[in-house]
Amino acid sequence: MSDRNASPETESHVRVLPGPWPVVARILLAAIPLFGIVYAFKLPSYVGYSMWSEQAALLVLGMGLAASFLLVPARKTETPQGPSALDVGFAALSLIVTLRTTFQYEELVASGFLGTGAAYYVTILSAAATILLILEALRRLTGWIMVVLVAVFLAYAYGANVMPGPFRGNAPETDFLLAYLHLDSAGVLGTALSVVVTTVIAYVLLGVALFRLGGGEMFLNLALAVMGRFSGGSAKSAVMASSMFGAISGSAVANVATTGIVTIPLMKKGGYRPAQAGAVEAVASTGGQLLPPIMGAAAFIMSDFLQVPYTQVALAALLPALIFYFALFMQIHLYAARHGIRPLEPQERPRVKDSLKRHWPFLVPLVLLVYLLFFRGWQPEQAALASLVLVVAAALVVREVPVTLKSLFAVLERAGRSLLEIIVITAAAGLIIGVLSITGLSFSLGVSIAEASGSNILLLLLVTALTAIVFGMGMPTTAVYVLMATLLAPALVAAGVNAMAAHLFVLYFGVLSMITPPVCLASFTAASLARAPFMRTGCESLRFGAVAFIVPFLFASEPALLLQDASWTQVGQALVTAIIGCLLFAAAIEGYLFDLLTLPLRLLAGLGGLLLLIPASAEYLPMAAGSDQVGFVIGAVVLVVNWWRGRAMRGERRSVSALSPIGKENPTE
Repeated sequence: MSDRNASPETESHVRVLPGPWPVVARILLAAIPLFGIVYAFKLPSYVGYSMWSEQAALLVLGMGLAASFLLVPARKTETPQGPSALDVGFAALSLIVTLRTTFQYEELVASGFLGTGAAYYVTILSAAATILLILEALRRLTGWIMVVLVAVFLAYAYGANVMPGPFRGNAPETDFLLAYLHLDSAGVLGTALSVVVTTVIAYVLLGVALFRLGGGEMFLNLALAVMGRFSGGSAKSAVMASSMFGAISGSAVANVATTGIVTIPLMKKGGYRPAQAGAVEAVASTGGQLLPPIMGAAAFIMSDFLQVPYTQVALAALLPALIFYFALFMQIHLYAARHGIRPLEPQERPRVKDSLKRHWPFLVPLVLLVYLLFFRGWQPEQAALASLVLVVAAALVVREVPVTLKSLFAVLERAGRSLLEIIVITAAAGLIIGVLSITGLSFSLGVSIAEASGSNILLLLLVTALTAIVFGMGMPTTAVYVLMATLLAPALVAAGVNAMAAHLFVLYFGVLSMITPPVCLASFTAASLARAPFMRTGCESLRFGAVAFIVPFLFASEPALLLQDASWTQVGQALVTAIIGCLLFAAAIEGYLFDLLTLPLRLLAGLGGLLLLIPASAEYLPMAAGSDQVGFVIGAVVLVVNWWRGRAMRGERRSVSALSPIGKENPTE
């Protein structure tokens, strides 16, 4: 069995190379979260130094780029013999350029970014070098897909003034474009990277510390103990463990890699086929990015885009996330009931009492985090760092992992390693946002899309969902969200969709791209652990996560599910109909509800579930009015008919058994 306390990040791209340079890289990695702590508590101000958020972003970007070049080879097939002279040169250039820009940032801003004389040429060269370094680090960490996308937007900036129709925009001069993308708060140093520095670093550090210092064992043991005793217990344990891990780690692929090592073999042993075991883990881990209290980097960026506290984003995401997991649980339960999948054996599941007795101190930091965020109104990063102190204290009490300077440095290093992709991706997303801003494309395209859809909000939602999924194929969730929030979320808002719902809508489909074939990173990661065919695992993920693709359409037209603009009665009604709709829809997919469903009953269950899931307030659908009542009636008919039919069939089987010679001789059989 693998180390259950592994940190919640994937190391598929980042690997340590032999030689003296990894020592430098380790220092850089540890320095990234350490600087985040220093900046969160505004420690430079105590020594009389005021630092702009853009300057902090530059420092973090420089350290992230340098560490990436030292740790990640230029080619995946390259033998890890240590960084080449070119890698070291790129790392040194990253630090030199970003440090120079950091210390001269105020002067550069005061001069309109460009400056005069020799400073002009240095600024342009620094900007060009920074952009090229970002693209090269992005290629090493994520591959070519996002690099090509950024290059397309950069090319567009040069010819925006000759593009047709809604794609026409302003085409700035090359020198100003480079300086703007490099230095403006709407470019590389904009919202996405600034939120990483101010908030995401703190939560990544909290998650890594919790798992590395012994808390990861608690989550997995509790899930196995609570859910393992039920039919399909291995899969239900996987869902519970992955939801808890994911709510802290905020990364679908990392979540699969962390919990799947244990849960996937248990599911295979319990009766699930390899592709199904991988699919369950992939879907459950993907949902963790949508589950409060910690939803990943994109949610923190969303709060900044919407200019609302993060707690509002978390509260709005709560009910949709619970519906997501309820639907997954129901589908797993019905599948297990239909195929007779057994609970976990007693020796395979720990006792709840023993788990809590051993690990209960690790619950205290999480309780404190929720209390400080939702009841005391602390800033997210301050609440995370306060909880971090209690994580270290809990580790000292539990004493499962020795708390030493070496182990604490390892936590900082692992956190820095987790942040590399996020730093480079958000910097690249800043390039795209900068192009959209300086050319005016984000406004003109959004208006054009809204006008093209006319009053058909459903068409606009479908186009947005499909676009987010397509862009999300092979791209990290954070990048997809930033792009969609800039391009398409404004169009949804202009069409009348609630702003919070619009941003959550694009986030959901960006996340769901992780389980949507043909390119589904979470499913592929799970398939490799399950030793199952990649595409079959992706298709099974699509089946187990089918209801998740409906959930965003629910809250896009029913703000009550986001706890916004609605009474508690409306919230309760929306939640009840959604839950019953999910149950019927899951029964239709699995073909089971108390007993096997015939094809007509299965189709009726699907129709009833869909009608219940359609919000009554969805004015863009002609069938919305009265859909709940019709759905309830259809669901009741399916329930009663199949229960009566199943009862009759069980009676017939008992009669046949009683009359058979085998039944008489072996009544216990």
